[in-house]
Amino acid sequence: MIVKFLRRTSAGMTLLELSAGIVVMSIIAIGMTTGAQAVMLHYQSDTVRQDLRQYGNNVMREIVRELNLAQKVELDSFNGFSRLKLYRYFIDVSPELTIACDDKAGIQFNSDLPAEVFEFPSKGVFRGPNRRVLYVDDFVVEYDMQSGLGSSTFKNSYLDLTLVLAMETDVMDDVSLPIKEQHIYHRSVFMGTSYIQTKVTNAMGVNPDA
Repeated sequence: MIVKFLRRTSAGMTLLELSAGIVVMSIIAIGMTTGAQAVMLHYQSDTVRQDLRQYGNNVMREIVRELNLAQKVELDSFNGFSRLKLYRYFIDVSPELTIACDDKAGIQFNSDLPAEVFEFPSKGVFRGPNRRVLYVDDFVVEYDMQSGLGSSTFKNSYLDLTLVLAMETDVMDDVSLPIKEQHIYHRSVFMGTSYIQTKVTNAMGVNPDA
């Protein structure tokens, strides 16, 4: 009786059962492949995103440091972005440092990198055409002229800096347009050295401020 039972249960699968099994296994394999691909894409994007965030925080910190050291600051525009001209001494005719911006090269100090660690992370792993493209979307510097700050000299010693970095991701086959995300870095800076020097100069009767 046991032999008959084993013979009955060890019979081969029917074609319908085999086809159903193949379909189920294919669905599971496709799901696992898609899931693994999604995890890998998220990992790659997070890696690039981390480099972008580190750059934004570091370069803004360096700009603020330079602004705190300058005795005089002038503001204009270049390449569609704000540009800062920093003078080491109040009486200097030419700026010691010019901080400008390029959409592909990032923030530049005197047309160069502030240092090697401030290289804009547009090149590297997981980035490039049809993958992830990084660029500067905007760099805006404005005087904080809100009411209640006191004299014009005091107001002109406050700067609002906004750096907008962008990452466009174009790695998904079912998306017709790249996915764009922005990373915004904002700093409000009180230029104490510039303010003190301006007050001293005005007290000496040079370029008085009403």
